[in-house]
Amino acid sequence: MKKPDTSPDGTLSQADVDMMEFESPMRQLPPFTTNLLFFAAAAYAIFHIIVLNFLHMDAWVFRTLHVNLGAAIGFLIYAGWKGQRRDRINPMDFALALAILSAAAYIMSEHETLVMRTGVITTPLDFLFGAIGTVLTIEFARRTSGMILPIMALIFVAYVFVGPWMPGILHHQGFDTGDFFSFVYSQEGVFGITTAASSRYILLFVAFAVFLQASGAGAYFMDLAFGAFGWARGGPGKVSVVSGILFGTVSGSSVANVVASGTFTIPMMRRVGYNRETAGAIEATSSTGGQLTPPIMGAGAFIMAEITGIPYTEIIAAAILPCLLFYIAVYAHVDIDAIKNNIRGLPRSELPKLRKLSRDIFLLLPLFSLLYLLISGYSIIASGTWGMVCAVVVMLRSHLKVNSLVLSIPLAAFVLLPLLGFKVNTTGIIGVTLGLFSVAIAGYAASGVRGVSTGLKETAKTCYQALGQATHASLQIVAVCACAGIIVGVLGLTGLGGRFSSLILAIAGDSHFVALLFAMMISIILGMGMPTTAAYAIAASVVAPGLQQLGVPALSAHMFVFYYAVISAITPPVAIAAFAASALSGGQPWATSLKAVRFGVAAFIVPFLFYYYPQILLEGETVDIIRVFATSALGILVLAFASEGWLFGKIGTALRAVLVVIAFVMIFGGHVTDIIGFGLAGLLIIWRFVNRQAPQERAQKNGGLIG
Repeated sequence: MKKPDTSPDGTLSQADVDMMEFESPMRQLPPFTTNLLFFAAAAYAIFHIIVLNFLHMDAWVFRTLHVNLGAAIGFLIYAGWKGQRRDRINPMDFALALAILSAAAYIMSEHETLVMRTGVITTPLDFLFGAIGTVLTIEFARRTSGMILPIMALIFVAYVFVGPWMPGILHHQGFDTGDFFSFVYSQEGVFGITTAASSRYILLFVAFAVFLQASGAGAYFMDLAFGAFGWARGGPGKVSVVSGILFGTVSGSSVANVVASGTFTIPMMRRVGYNRETAGAIEATSSTGGQLTPPIMGAGAFIMAEITGIPYTEIIAAAILPCLLFYIAVYAHVDIDAIKNNIRGLPRSELPKLRKLSRDIFLLLPLFSLLYLLISGYSIIASGTWGMVCAVVVMLRSHLKVNSLVLSIPLAAFVLLPLLGFKVNTTGIIGVTLGLFSVAIAGYAASGVRGVSTGLKETAKTCYQALGQATHASLQIVAVCACAGIIVGVLGLTGLGGRFSSLILAIAGDSHFVALLFAMMISIILGMGMPTTAAYAIAASVVAPGLQQLGVPALSAHMFVFYYAVISAITPPVAIAAFAASALSGGQPWATSLKAVRFGVAAFIVPFLFYYYPQILLEGETVDIIRVFATSALGILVLAFASEGWLFGKIGTALRAVLVVIAFVMIFGGHVTDIIGFGLAGLLIIWRFVNRQAPQERAQKNGGLIG
């Protein structure tokens, strides 16, 4: 990957971001064409919101429109290759857009009979549009996610035809060409389980995230993190950790998280004394952890729910404690690094005041409403839609300069109407009406008719821009899920997935640890240079079933492979989040990546707890859950000391090795080993404290938790 140039202030342009996240650059078209395509993007998002909440549509037809309309927009927005002219749309791209729309039209017109004959009785048109649609889906993925996933898809497609000549577990009987393309371009492949999650949930929650940002919550997140932690030792580094959690609750991309928060935190880290690589590594690790943060988890939770049948709310609940362990470890590393290098925080006079920020806490209403509804048992779609409604209300409040108390009417309606038994759709309509009505009246009283008119226009403009941006932000995930569906379809058609699971069983024998280690390596390799969503979808089809056959519970197996697919974003040699952060910091990409692995070392260990101690996934008795979490957290803190080579002063290799042993005893031990680990750790800390080498190596008492 070519490292993009940064401006002198360390910021990235949108072109730089596109280069890191997408294979092809976004076109810079004339204003009329740009506005027309943006309108199409906004209409695409509106279409999804309407279908998901109000309009019943056949699942296959909806998924087809979801993928093919997105592909048509993608072919027009993104250039075919980096050297292509970006100021106009190539005629070939118009042809590709028309071809993918034709495939959608064919499925819509024939879907009732296609359900009966797909992959069995194939007509010439079935074959033609199946082949066109499959090839263009791969091209759509190439433009939005790079070459690795499309190349894998092409290899699997080729395997369908060369399988009869392959040896061993790779051998199969072969398939008719027409039947294959008819099969793979159906609900068994492209429009299968991954696209089901993409069409039903992902675009809606991407739109929610964009609306949340547009309402001012993104800037509020950053101010809140700086106000709470910017003054502590290594303050900007800790701000990066906290902002990773906050942005991670609504973001689905490590690179997007890096750019959103790193633009602010990395220059501040450099200012207080962090070197370029350390600043980039902290931001990359924290931002990557955002994909492990409920409730969105980088779209992985939605796909996991579709594949496993485990309720979405159960998945995000199970992810809470592992996420906390990850960020406890990152925070500890940042604090120890600040102690080692005597890095102080920022002056309090330069930081936002928490008392002042508390007045704007209403900006978090959309996020609170989302979590409230999810916990209350409402559907994912209803919760996401309500969150967007609340974001619009927050926008209105801002544009009309209305006191937050005035919004008590729609807030009360939001809380009370569901409890009174109103259906979700009815509740949504009533809530929107009450919200707009009460805010408009309050705005009229505060600023007059002209002020209300201006405020409503500004809100409408913001919503329109957010809808278009939501589509742009979703295109990569739409393409990735559709292309991953090809691979999943081939695995199912040829039976390779089952045979691969048998291979895992044969290699592992009776050793579950070996099987988990094998699954870890495959998941990390799959995730290198490939979006997490695709890496997880493939690993979930290939690796997770083998783990389940060994007796690993479904939730543990899928969370295991998902975690390693996520942290591949900081794992060399292709560590896209670390490379993005190094572009912001000006550091060396490889050195940044290696430091990121050190800061995120807990993420390489925690997934093993999912099997050996499922209490970390909130399974079991409350007392056991608390014990496992507490001992694991303390073990991870000890491991951070070992990794950083610091315990009240610099420590040597032998002592670091002892700390590693103590850490693993506490993380993976039982009651007796926990007590032994506690005792050894306590004695070692007391000994080091009493015999610390010099006064200047004492922990500074200006805001850290360690030292």
